[in-house]
Amino acid sequence: MKQLSILTAMVASATFGLFGCSSESADATSSVSVGDMQEQMGNANIATLSVQDAKAHLARYRHSVVNSWQFENESSEESDSASVEIDSTLQSEGFAVDAEVSVEDDSVYTIAAAGVESDGAAWMVQVESGAIVYSWRENSNAAWHKFMTGKIVSKKDLNNVRVERAKNVVVIFVNGSIVGAFRDDTGASFKVTGKLTIGFDLKEKGKCHCQNGKVEQLGVETVDEIEDAPMDSVQVTDTVQTVVDTIALVSDSAVTEWIAEWDFNDAANVGLDVTGHGHDAVAGEGAVSSDSGIASFDGESGLKVSLENDIKINEFVVEARVKPTQFGTMQNIIVAEPPGRGVDGWQLRVDEGVLTVHLRDTEKDVDDWNVFPGKEMTLNEWSEIRLERSADSVKLFQDGEVTVAVAYTGDLTQMAYDWSIGYDGMNQSFHDRYFIGEMDYIRVGVFKGFTEGTVVTKNEWLLAAWEFNEPKFVGLDRMANNSTKVLVGNPVVVDTTVALDGESGLPIRLSRLFMRNTFAVTARVKPTEFGKMQNIVAAEPPGCYGDGWIIRVDDGVLTVHFRDADVDGTEWNVLKGKELALGEWNDIRVERTADSVIVYQNGQRTAWAGASGDVSQLGYDIGIAYDAVNQAKHERFFNGEIDYIRFYGL
Repeated sequence: MKQLSILTAMVASATFGLFGCSSESADATSSVSVGDMQEQMGNANIATLSVQDAKAHLARYRHSVVNSWQFENESSEESDSASVEIDSTLQSEGFAVDAEVSVEDDSVYTIAAAGVESDGAAWMVQVESGAIVYSWRENSNAAWHKFMTGKIVSKKDLNNVRVERAKNVVVIFVNGSIVGAFRDDTGASFKVTGKLTIGFDLKEKGKCHCQNGKVEQLGVETVDEIEDAPMDSVQVTDTVQTVVDTIALVSDSAVTEWIAEWDFNDAANVGLDVTGHGHDAVAGEGAVSSDSGIASFDGESGLKVSLENDIKINEFVVEARVKPTQFGTMQNIIVAEPPGRGVDGWQLRVDEGVLTVHLRDTEKDVDDWNVFPGKEMTLNEWSEIRLERSADSVKLFQDGEVTVAVAYTGDLTQMAYDWSIGYDGMNQSFHDRYFIGEMDYIRVGVFKGFTEGTVVTKNEWLLAAWEFNEPKFVGLDRMANNSTKVLVGNPVVVDTTVALDGESGLPIRLSRLFMRNTFAVTARVKPTEFGKMQNIVAAEPPGCYGDGWIIRVDDGVLTVHFRDADVDGTEWNVLKGKELALGEWNDIRVERTADSVIVYQNGQRTAWAGASGDVSQLGYDIGIAYDAVNQAKHERFFNGEIDYIRFYGL
């Protein structure tokens, strides 16, 4: 046996991602009934689950392929490459083992085992008489528990076998179909230590179940619950196009009671609150100066406002007159922002020249920000801004024009941190968040009603944007929710683009934001060397089974791949565009609508096809500049530079 590769990273998409590909497609409903599942050894603390319940449970989890191996010859106990030390991958209650395996007869063959030789927890995946057997124990002094499926594995044929444990639920797949599932209430611990063995086990010293079968490929994954808001509250990404009805509102309904106002007219006390309510702003960092009623912010300074009960309000108005003199990544005008998680907050800031509003109710949104971009501001020109936040909506005016008008419910009053003007005062070291320019005034008041204005209907909504403008934080998403500090290889930001050497990429944690059927991706890329499978962005399962989509370059040609496993089975729908220009910048846009896929290159439509199905049932992390599923068979890295990648909801 030869170990071809041991890779370390994260993953890309699909409900059930498997490494190899059998000749049969996955059955969406599974032909194996609950009655075919066999419970062994009288385990009173496990209960079989239906296929539907198992699928519903796994839909809450995301997967990251951490290691994969491909073998040329049969596994054997003497082969070092079939035995590896266990790391944190298998030391938790959420993991998956995915293998391409064939067996010769009905005797016991061990596909993989972990921790068997140690004193702690352990498990084994075996084939016996055509059935998949999953065994586990709490420690070396405890009895083994066993669950066995019906006879499902064909002898002498290559079969895909997958065992996935998501907390206390174990699900067994063969060739993409669920053939067994149960809930484990034995209380077994899965802090497994020792060795992972492939093709044999160490349960009985000197005895090897390795001569009657063969593992051709095996991968191990982490299985973690998707740490997003519940699905019903995340739907804000689908409802942001809801337009606020302003027909019955008149202009005099918008009279505002100001709680705080900073007009910067007193040079000796720049942060004076002229309403008399005592919300004076003091120096937070650096020094903010004022001349003729105009405050100057130099990119290293800001003002801090103490949090008081009278500004912890859910319905409010913010007005400001500002002149940016230099654009950057996160330039705060005024923010009520927590330094991390678990607290409500809001922000009014400029992101790469675009005025944006950020809101978060932690009871509703958990850790995710709701980001509403307006339009780009003009450098070195004054802009008048008004933000109106009611109990169920947000409206943003820029120089009298409505640029945001969306539905948003929630309560933002559970604040815990001081406010900041011209910067955020949270000392987050991984990026700069200073406004650079001048401010004439900022005022905050109680919301009294909407101001009249023409409603702008948005046909798409920017959900994630990797701009590669921060050298110290390569994976920053300026839309706040989908950043990553995990890097594969050595992606380097140089002059606001990321340079990729054909061995580097960024894994993006799967969140519900990406689990949608209609979306658009835009990117600006400069390939410097062509190859077989050079991924720009991939939401891909690691094998035959599961939903997914890929945008990549194949031997210089832009290609788009889509698959709905329920409609397409194991087949990808491939749409070919035109060849990219080597060593030159290429603008790309791919639109996935409910019934079509459209590809644009440098403003010209280069491919179009009808599309059906639903590709939203993803299960693996997203990969930028590579596929994150560690398939040992392929090198799938982009070679060149990427200026940006943006993901939109349609």
